[in-house]
Amino acid sequence: MPSRDRERTRRRLLDAAFVEFAAYGIAGARMERIARCSAGLAYTYYGGKDELFDAVQSEVVGASSVEFDARDLPGYAGRLYDLQHQHPELARLATWQRLERRGSISRAADVESIRSAQELGLVSARFAPEQVLQLVQAIASMWASAPSTSDHVVRRQTVEDAVRRLVEP
Repeated sequence: MPSRDRERTRRRLLDAAFVEFAAYGIAGARMERIARCSAGLAYTYYGGKDELFDAVQSEVVGASSVEFDARDLPGYAGRLYDLQHQHPELARLATWQRLERRGSISRAADVESIRSAQELGLVSARFAPEQVLQLVQAIASMWASAPSTSDHVVRRQTVEDAVRRLVEP
């Protein structure tokens, strides 16, 4: 099989897996639905469901990164909210990652950046830096799976205001 066809097949599998994993998670995903024919095709390219999920997550991490700035955590939360508002499937994949995988993505550099901002008096030290990061991400994600009952602009402003109040010294 020419490499171009292999790459197109790999891309098609990855795109289908993205949709499948966002909807069903690892446990609920079916390789037959991803491959749209024989599950063997997906196993040939990725080895198994876990490896395919890892490939999807690896791609998503790059595509879903937003600028992190410990000196502007409300702005970071707003940008994260915007991303999840525009692409709710990214929030679902992150939820499946937390639910079905024990390991987590390292955010050590972000935690250290928050710690430095706390030492400079720019961010409240009421909570440990790891807790601040988790709280900011939770606030930014709180409407990711909820039906839209209010204006996007109002929600974004609420996210930024809540984070501002959380981290103000």
